[in-house]
Amino acid sequence: MAACDPVLMKFWSELQERLESADVRLLYFRENDPRQAFTDIMRVRGAAWQNYVVEAFNHYPWTKAQGLSGIEAVFRVIDQYAMLIDRLLASWRFDVLILPARPASYPERTEAFIRWLATPAPEL
Repeated sequence: MAACDPVLMKFWSELQERLESADVRLLYFRENDPRQAFTDIMRVRGAAWQNYVVEAFNHYPWTKAQGLSGIEAVFRVIDQYAMLIDRLLASWRFDVLILPARPASYPERTEAFIRWLATPAPEL
């Protein structure tokens, strides 16, 4: 999953080509530790939710192909997904603001977002 499929990359490139005439901006809330974030979510939502998610991930074709199951399957998918998003973001042609998903200060994150919106997007 981490290696970007050529079909996915072609789609990503074509999507950006179609967006060229629009004033496109992307705001991405990046999680620095996806495993820890998911662990925190599981703790808050409880065992029933965790079991449901684990069972769902056990049926994913990718986890089956990797011979994975249980919570390790969930964590591996999360790791691979995070790497994929990072790679897609690296090839994004338009203005992007990457902010922490769980910031130390929500007011500071909000201010950064507002400043970004108030600033004209750079020309391509």
